[in-house]
Amino acid sequence: MQAELTPLNGQKAIGITFTDKPVTAWGGLALFVAFAERIGLAAKLAGVLPFAVTSPNATPPAHILLAFYAGVLAGARRFAQLALLQVDEPIRQLFGLRRYPSTATFTRFFRRFTAQTVTQTFEALFRWCLARLPERPQGYTLDLDSSVFERYGVQEGALKGYNPKKRGRPSHHPLFAVLAEARCIAHVWLRSGNTGSARGATAFLTELQALLPSAIRLTLVRADSGFFDEAILLALEALRLPYIIAARFTNPLQAAVYRLTFQPFAPGLEVGELVYQAHRWTTARRLIVIREELAWRPTARGRELFYAPGYRFHAVVTTLPAAPVDVWHTYNGRADTENRLKELKHAFGADGFCSHRFWATEAALRSICVLYNLLEEFQGALAAPVRRTLATLRPTVFACGAILGHAGRQLVLRLSRPVPWQQRFFAQLQRLLTWSPNCNAVGDPAFGEAIL
Repeated sequence: MQAELTPLNGQKAIGITFTDKPVTAWGGLALFVAFAERIGLAAKLAGVLPFAVTSPNATPPAHILLAFYAGVLAGARRFAQLALLQVDEPIRQLFGLRRYPSTATFTRFFRRFTAQTVTQTFEALFRWCLARLPERPQGYTLDLDSSVFERYGVQEGALKGYNPKKRGRPSHHPLFAVLAEARCIAHVWLRSGNTGSARGATAFLTELQALLPSAIRLTLVRADSGFFDEAILLALEALRLPYIIAARFTNPLQAAVYRLTFQPFAPGLEVGELVYQAHRWTTARRLIVIREELAWRPTARGRELFYAPGYRFHAVVTTLPAAPVDVWHTYNGRADTENRLKELKHAFGADGFCSHRFWATEAALRSICVLYNLLEEFQGALAAPVRRTLATLRPTVFACGAILGHAGRQLVLRLSRPVPWQQRFFAQLQRLLTWSPNCNAVGDPAFGEAIL
C-alpha cells in the first residue's frame, strides 16, 4: 500500500508507505537497560516475587513487572496505555522479555497480590533500594506526607474523605516517607480515602525503622499539620528522633499565640517562641511561631487569626535546640517533598494504575515507588549535576527513534539522532557499562550535563 501526501508548504508530495522493520520510538531506554543490568534488577525481581509459573507458555512474573516499568518510563499512566509497547519489538528485546504482556496480563498479575504478598515482596525491594544509598555522616532527614488520589468508579478503599480539590469525590489517601537528601521513597502505604493523615502513622514508622539498614541513620523527621498528634510525637520521642511538625491552630493555641511577643528577623517576618501543652497532652513542648505581614509579603500562606488582621501565622512543634529562625528554615526544606509526590502522580502515573481490588492498587503504587528510586539512582550513576524529572528525561533521553537489525549474527539497535547527541549518549552508555553499582558518588559533573 502506498499513498501521497502534500506538505503544508505546498511543495512536492511525500509518499506514504509501510515497513516491516522493527522500529521503536524509545531507543534511549537502552541507557536504563544498561543501568538495570548492572544492578541485577531482573534477578532481584525474580527472587522476590512470590508467584509460581505452572505453564511453560506463561509469562514469568519478573518479566511482567519489567514490562510494566518499560511502559511507565515510556509514558503509560493507565493499565490500558501499557499496550503502546505491545508491538514494540526493540523494547521487548532490550528488556529481555519473551513477549510483551497484554493489558489483561498486567491486571491479572497485580490482582494476585494480597496483604501478605504485598508486604513480603515490597519490604524486600525497599530494603534493597535503601541498602544502595550512601552513608551520610550527618544522617538523613525523613519527611512524612500524604496525598489524595481521586477515583472514578467503584474500587475497594475509594471512599469520601479529605479532598481539597474535588470535595465529595471518592479517593485513596496514601502515606509516604521520603528521605529528603537522597530523594528516595523509603516507604509507602495505600489507605482508604476516609483516613486521616496521622492514622496508622506510628505503625508506619515502626515498619519504616525495620526497613532501614544500619548505615542509614535518621537525624530529623519533618511533617505537616496532619501529623500534629501526640501519639506520633510520643513515638518519635521514644525512638529518640528529633522532629519538626507543623502545628494546627486550635482555639487554645490561638489564645497562647495572642499573648506571644514577636521579634522581627527579616522584612515582614517575625518569630516567637513558647512552651505549650495542648489539651490531653502528657507534657509541654517547644513551639516556634512565625508571623508574616501581608503588607510586605502579600503572597504569604498560613493561618489568618481574627485578632491579628494583616498577618498570617505558622507554628511548628520541635525537639530541636536550635535558634527559632534556624528551626523554621529547616522545616521549610520539607516543601521539596511535595515535588516528589507531584512527580509520582504526574510523570509516573502513580494515581492512575487503579484496580477494583485494594491490594492490587497498592502493589502497583509500591512498584512505581521502587521505579522512582531506581530512576534516581540511574541519574546518580550518570553523574547528572542536576536531577531531572521523568517528564524531562522522556523527550531528552528516552525518546529516540531506533531500528532493530543485525550485524552478522548479532542484534544491533540503530539509534537516529544528530551526531552530538550520539557522542554524549555513547559516553553515558560506556560510563554505565563500567560503573560500580556500589559507588553512589556524584563523580565528574561534566558527565550527564548535556544529555540530561
